[in-house]
Amino acid sequence: MRRHRHLSDCRPQRHQPAGREVLMRRLHLVVAGLALILAACGGTGAPEESAGEGPGALALVGAQLIDATGGAPVADSVVVVREGRIESAGARDATSVPDGAETLDLTGKTIIPGLVNLHVHYREGPEEIERQFRSQLHYGVTTARSTGSDTPERVAYLLGAAGRADAPRTYTAGMGFSYPGGFNAAGRNAPTTEEEARALVRDQIALGVHFIKMWVNEVAEPGLKIPPEIRAAIIDEAVANGAIPVAHIDDEADGRQLVEAGLWDFLHSTVLTFGPGSGVPMDDPEPSAEFIRMCLDNDVYFTPTLSIVQNRWHFAEHPELLDDPELRAAFELFNPDALAGWDDPARRAEVVDDPGFENRKASFRQLLDFVKTMHDAGVAVALGNDAGTPNVPFGWGMHHEMEMYVEAGLTPMDAIVAATATGAAQMPPVGEADYGTLEAGKVADLIVLNADPLADIRNTLDIDRVMRLGEWVDRSGFVPAP
Repeated sequence: MRRHRHLSDCRPQRHQPAGREVLMRRLHLVVAGLALILAACGGTGAPEESAGEGPGALALVGAQLIDATGGAPVADSVVVVREGRIESAGARDATSVPDGAETLDLTGKTIIPGLVNLHVHYREGPEEIERQFRSQLHYGVTTARSTGSDTPERVAYLLGAAGRADAPRTYTAGMGFSYPGGFNAAGRNAPTTEEEARALVRDQIALGVHFIKMWVNEVAEPGLKIPPEIRAAIIDEAVANGAIPVAHIDDEADGRQLVEAGLWDFLHSTVLTFGPGSGVPMDDPEPSAEFIRMCLDNDVYFTPTLSIVQNRWHFAEHPELLDDPELRAAFELFNPDALAGWDDPARRAEVVDDPGFENRKASFRQLLDFVKTMHDAGVAVALGNDAGTPNVPFGWGMHHEMEMYVEAGLTPMDAIVAATATGAAQMPPVGEADYGTLEAGKVADLIVLNADPLADIRNTLDIDRVMRLGEWVDRSGFVPAP
């Protein structure tokens, strides 16, 4: 078994590294075991189906269909949904509407798959998480991976949300790994020996997590980055127990070492973005040809996560965005203090008048170039945005992230595929997702848009309705009444 690369990639398939084959076998065993555990706890490990669905079919007729398989859009389509899944999808003249099906005329609209966010940080307890779920679904984010900030209680809550039509499909990395005094070490796992690292990984696995995350970044004090031997132990123990290791990096040398140790899932990039020396353009920001080849040979993929960088100033530079009542509602749901800060003209002026402002923007341009370089080289680039960090609202930020991919030089179709099929293909069991594209047999997670995103990627924000597990999401009341 191998993970999917770009779905349009028709190059000869390379042999999958032996460690990956072992992990895939173990993942199947872990998924089967988790299904039994969830069933015993009242959850479900069965394929997702919409609760309470009747036998009738719903036919969505006349919309442009972007199925995210990498093929051309279908200008006049029929998508048939039954019992939470896509029964058929294709051109109207080749796809029949079942007798007795309810029909919804969507002429002039566009259908795309639900969005897959591979970099999320849920915050606080159940009440707050439910608000974050609501914001995600309002904006069509139907799948999310929580990466490294989840307490055991939050892990249990996210796992317990499985199969709900009123919540995104969620994956979790539990509580991530750093080094004492290192990057994001406070409250995280911070082993000092290989043995301790392995034991802490097993503790996370016992909670039912899907991924094991580590932060591999410098801080102001030298020597506090996770040492290579501890990184290797974390990777080895994660793979041995059926979890997928993932690393936050911003240095190519670290990327090389991690790939050699068996990791293939990266957050951010090889452009210096955090810690000492960040915020100014690098002299040599381009990933080397050797590293790109290493990524291709090992099926590495990146989730570059641009929003957390640009949104440090984006709302100061474009305060007109804050006139959008839906964006304001998304901010209010998780971080009203951040919204209040961007509403303050003095605060905005302080950001854009800072002497280092242009350097920060130039450094960010190098991040955009990284996305374009890796994508064009054939390295899989998925989408995530650090939702839950102060300036990245849940839901809205995924659409902004797609806009930045287009700014980087990808086509709108490329950005949509990155935000759907590419991300879905990386979730366990890797390459076997039953969501992320709109094809017969796939889960009916989709977004109906009022305007064509291929003409302007910002049209993904012009949402008519969202479907999760074959049920329309209740988007009413998201914006408070005046």
